[in-house]
Amino acid sequence: MKSENSDKASHDKSDNDSNAVRNNPSSRPVVEPPSEENAYVRPPSRPKNIGRYKVIEELGRGAMAYVYKAYDPEIDRFLAVKVLREELANDDDYRAGFIHEAKLAGQLAHPGIVTVYDVGVADDKPYIAMELLDGVPLDELLKKRHRLSVGFTVSILVQLTRALYYAHKQGVTHRDIKPGNIMCLSDNKTVKLTDFGIAQLDDSLASTGKVQEKVLGTPEFMSPEQVLGQSLDARSDLYSLGTLIYSVITGATPFQADDYGELFRQIIKDKPPAMKVEGTKIPDELGDIVRKLLQKHPDRRYQNAALLMRDIKELLAVMESQAKEQSRPGFVSLRLRWTLGMAGLVTITMLMGLLIVYYQQYNAMRSLAMDFGFSTSRLIAFEVAEPVLMKDNVALDAIVGDIKRTQDIEYISIRNQSGVVMASTSVGEVGKPAKLFSKAELVETTSNAAIYSRQVTDSHKVFDVDTAITFQDKEIGRVMISVSADKLVQSAKLTLVIMIALMIVTLVAVFSMTLAFARQISSHAKRLALALERIRRGQFNRRLSVERNDEFGQVSFTFNQMAESLEKRFHKGGKQMSGETENLQVSRPGGDVLESTIDDESTVELKKK
Repeated sequence: MKSENSDKASHDKSDNDSNAVRNNPSSRPVVEPPSEENAYVRPPSRPKNIGRYKVIEELGRGAMAYVYKAYDPEIDRFLAVKVLREELANDDDYRAGFIHEAKLAGQLAHPGIVTVYDVGVADDKPYIAMELLDGVPLDELLKKRHRLSVGFTVSILVQLTRALYYAHKQGVTHRDIKPGNIMCLSDNKTVKLTDFGIAQLDDSLASTGKVQEKVLGTPEFMSPEQVLGQSLDARSDLYSLGTLIYSVITGATPFQADDYGELFRQIIKDKPPAMKVEGTKIPDELGDIVRKLLQKHPDRRYQNAALLMRDIKELLAVMESQAKEQSRPGFVSLRLRWTLGMAGLVTITMLMGLLIVYYQQYNAMRSLAMDFGFSTSRLIAFEVAEPVLMKDNVALDAIVGDIKRTQDIEYISIRNQSGVVMASTSVGEVGKPAKLFSKAELVETTSNAAIYSRQVTDSHKVFDVDTAITFQDKEIGRVMISVSADKLVQSAKLTLVIMIALMIVTLVAVFSMTLAFARQISSHAKRLALALERIRRGQFNRRLSVERNDEFGQVSFTFNQMAESLEKRFHKGGKQMSGETENLQVSRPGGDVLESTIDDESTVELKKK
């Protein structure tokens, strides 16, 4: 690590410019005692004039300059005048550097950057005349509210990114992005970046040793290369911007420590904690942006503010789309409608098919079981006809026992024409009048047979087949057999389970495919809706990328032609809107625009005009 004092020097100067653009007096305490040769000297009494500017009051003072509210009689305007401290003004190198960098800052003309009107020397002291802003620094606002809403933070991010993009294109880097250098104006929607140009003064004088006694500003916002004393470029500003957004969202910087050495170690080595706030939904797109801004190596960050703005546009599109969906009464996403509708249709269709197939299969299998019982009973009736006629109970017992051992039959009962049981697998029934089973449900009848269904237990079901025994076409008795239906029931249940599983798999496949398809449709619809909304706001340079060779590609192509036609029609020779960002303003959650006061403790939110 290079000289820590040199690093400290590069962060001292911004306290002055923050005071330069305030109406209320403010000053920062010095965190290091000055050296003996640069001991603190109380400022002289407030001057009456600085050049042609009439001094009205002192606004504040910092380690480098005094700041006064002044009046310019030539153009009838109030402004802020920053005057270099006498001990610094006497140093030729610092004096020349101050004027040079102030002139550089004066070349920046952007609505997101405080305007420098004039640079000169009065009473042998260099001064800068700049825009007088009605507002408060962001650090003071954070002291009151601790953290700001996601909407207002995104508004700040948009404005600062545009300001940095402009400054970097002019070859000017800031090098001290922090809340103290961000002014929040009293309209509660505009922020301005201060200390441009002056922020580079310490670096330009570092080789002369003029900045070794300077006071440390806010090292929490320094980039790793700044801590290491390496050369800085626009990517260092973007890192500090990421730290700023992180702190505004969460109320704390990503790295904190009581000791500067430990703080610098964290900035160089540690991974920043996840950006989380209890009870607040932070868009994933915003988290991705901050994560990329806080990459340790400059090559892994956004290489310029234009690339950052590209991702911010996507974030704004997502926020706008979500806000519309949530605010629209009774709104149901097309993607959700299509997915649920298709899933419901497939579910109903498959349930109906499942019931039909199951019913048909069950009937077919039951018919097979009953046919088996019927044919078996006819065979038994044929075999026992002669023993029944001869009243040969011994032969009947032998036949019943043999059939019971060799056939899948649970019960056999043979009775004579009088209804007395002659032989049975239940020995206690022999010689007694036959009794039909209770709770037996008649299923089917023929000319000489009847089939009953009977539930023996919860898990056991049988078919009872009662068939006539005939001899020379005359009924001489009847035979009753019971055939188990358990295999039929198990087979039906297995079939039902397989069909339900197949239905679930089909539903998941249909749901996934429909959701993917509907997501594409919804994505294109949202892009088109966002583009049409921007056209409605007069941003006619909006274009859609034609990525598909289908109906959506044709719609995008037609939209681009329409937008081009409107742009030519309404902006001939005029300055066109960038179309890169929304026009943002700050409002209360209830929708009322905030009054211009810093005492309002309500949370500010993003609102589109």
